Amino acid sequence: DTVIGFNLLYKMSDIRSWKLNFDSLSPDRKPNLDPPGSDSNITKDPVLYLTGSKKKDVNMASRKQQMLFAQATSPLKQVGMMCFMAYMFIGNSVQIFSIMMVLGLVASPITSIVNSGKVFVKDPAFPQLDVITPRLIYCLVFAGQFLFGLYKLNAMGLLPAHPSDWISTVPTPPSLEYSYGAL
Repeated sequence: DTVIGFNLLYKMSDIRSWKLNFDSLSPDRKPNLDPPGSDSNITKDPVLYLTGSKKKDVNMASRKQQMLFAQATSPLKQVGMMCFMAYMFIGNSVQIFSIMMVLGLVASPITSIVNSGKVFVKDPAFPQLDVITPRLIYCLVFAGQFLFGLYKLNAMGLLPAHPSDWISTVPTPPSLEYSYGAL
């Protein structure tokens, strides 16, 4: 009984010894506490922080270059899945849905290649960025989809790839012999 009471009294006296000093928290003094991940240099002078450091610009340029390459290879999964679905589900039979799917397989890469200039725009703030190589990779990815679409069109027999497809344009050879009926 007495031990429990002593422990309780000891804990109460320990709690009373704690006190907060509110004098240090005057309104004119700001505490130097930044949340995790923030940088106090930005709040001091944001213009100097953003423009004065060349190391930050180099890191930003390399990050932007990595983002360009990531953007160039991002449609690779989409194109791969589209080609796999076309290979598995379209088949080689000529039906209206198969034709529409293959025409979509051929038309979407053309529009993506044509609009690749809008996707990879040269940033005037970073003239050292290489925009041509990611754009070429982007176009090569969609060129692969286009070639697969042409392969499917040829497998369906919709591409004029055989001489018999052009028989109407071949001139008839002149006759070397003539036959006449006998009386």
